[in-house]
Amino acid sequence: MVRKSFGIYSEDHSGCVLFIETGNDYIACWCNHIETKQAKAFELFNFMQSDATDFDKLLKQVQTHSRLLTESFEKVYCIWSDEKCICIPHEFYRDEIAGRYMQTMFGDNFETTFYKDNLNDYVVLAALQQQAASAFENYYTIDANVHKYFQLLKAYQNGIEENTIHLVFYPTYFIVSAFKEGRLQLIQSFSYKLPEDVLYHVIRVCNAFELSLNDTRVYASGMIDTNSPLYQSLYGYINNFSFELTDKDLFAAEEFHQYPLHYFTSFCQYDV
Repeated sequence: MVRKSFGIYSEDHSGCVLFIETGNDYIACWCNHIETKQAKAFELFNFMQSDATDFDKLLKQVQTHSRLLTESFEKVYCIWSDEKCICIPHEFYRDEIAGRYMQTMFGDNFETTFYKDNLNDYVVLAALQQQAASAFENYYTIDANVHKYFQLLKAYQNGIEENTIHLVFYPTYFIVSAFKEGRLQLIQSFSYKLPEDVLYHVIRVCNAFELSLNDTRVYASGMIDTNSPLYQSLYGYINNFSFELTDKDLFAAEEFHQYPLHYFTSFCQYDV
């Protein structure tokens, strides 16, 4: 069963690009103006992971509740937020053995299409969710497939040589990106049920890469509230904990500002 969690719209969506982000249990859609980069609309649909086994049927259900997926846009980008993604240094990457990289990391035989993006000195390689991608292609002309990790890393790497950890929260999992002196150490997704689960993974990442939790800046975005046990636990334990900075001017639709903007930062604020 599909549940629509957000439906935020401006009056005019002309001149916008559509982004469709697909995770294991959600689809998020938003449109940004091509020139100003302002977010004009946002939708979030949640469902059970088992509902996605027949993705075409699921997509049709989402479309019946979506305004953005029934409008026409000049360009459409698909962003995939699944765990089948790795970062490989340029010097070790070769297209012809892309499947072997994925098999080494995840232990599966990958008979699918791979897609990649180059960022600084490494390649972000991912396995395409073929069934879901085909379903989208039945309705839209997809200009590019981009992995969520690439979108986040592109936003986080600002050339500053400092120790940082970025946390992006979804209802059942979160994405951790760790940087040591500005260089990427890890980007990975972790499931969680309790605040202690999140703290455990953050501490473990710090220990693995010799990042002092006292000195490392930890930034959060996504579905986390200041009055939640999760926030209270992180804020109480981590010295330099804060939300990601948001550019209020980028959120053009008035209804965005009825919610904490960090909900939407990792979706609408970061370019692909």
